[in-house]
Amino acid sequence: MQQRAEDPPSRRHHYVPQSYLRQWSFDGKRVWTLDTVTGISKPLGTSNVCVKENFYRVVGPDGSPHNRVELLFGVSIAVQRMRTLQQRRLHLQYDEWLLAQNPEQHQSIDNDAANPNRLAGIHTELLFKAMWEAADVLTTRQIEIWHDPQGRFMTCDAPVLVPFRHNVRPSLISSPYIVWPVSPYRVVALANDLSGRKALLRKATGSLVGTVQKGVEQGRERMIFATEEQCNRLPKDKPFRRRAQTRLRCSQRTPSGEIIPSPGCCVEWSQVFASAPDVSLCNRGLHAPAPKMWSHV
Repeated sequence: MQQRAEDPPSRRHHYVPQSYLRQWSFDGKRVWTLDTVTGISKPLGTSNVCVKENFYRVVGPDGSPHNRVELLFGVSIAVQRMRTLQQRRLHLQYDEWLLAQNPEQHQSIDNDAANPNRLAGIHTELLFKAMWEAADVLTTRQIEIWHDPQGRFMTCDAPVLVPFRHNVRPSLISSPYIVWPVSPYRVVALANDLSGRKALLRKATGSLVGTVQKGVEQGRERMIFATEEQCNRLPKDKPFRRRAQTRLRCSQRTPSGEIIPSPGCCVEWSQVFASAPDVSLCNRGLHAPAPKMWSHV
């Protein structure tokens, strides 16, 4: 039905749904927001945050651009993890590295004058692929509901959090928790520490609240959202010089574990909490420098 729906009149696409942010709103329209770039904290309308013109505008099979894709992105944990501005920026960083390695064969995923909707189309395709892959991983985890009667949970503009470990973001398989604050009082956490129960309700301790707070501060792209009661807990005076960046490392094994004969190698792409992309590759002459990666910092 959504495929056959008429093109929505609005082209302002929210990569974090307004219905989600309203859980932190004090009047149903505004939410307290900390801009970690400017350091300014103030109420902003939910219609004016985490929004970008034509963010999901793609070209259909008939060659005509449309905005119907956004209608398919319901609030599910697998989709919400990937649909953000942060994921798009990280893909652009990695794309710049691929372009530097093979400029004759690799085509940029970024827009140009001839293809103004290319990036949205590729991001959408990657999102659906990642959604199906993530579903296999997420369904094997234990569902935990962390309940905090004091309403201390915050959120951000990349609300599904895979917390960094030693400043490196682990894979979905190895991460102890995948954390999704769904209101100031509730967090959905997918845990690897299985207790034999598929779902578990836990009263939030100070440690769990701290885990979410740190995850929000490190995992955000730019904005942190809080309720009016949480304003005094917003990290207003904290410098935010780091956020998620691309991390590249060489490995002698493929992702499936096969050994790569020397002098070859496999480049592992992951994410790091840093001020710029973290690229440390072998010096065998296999890799070209990619200075344009830093333009997407």
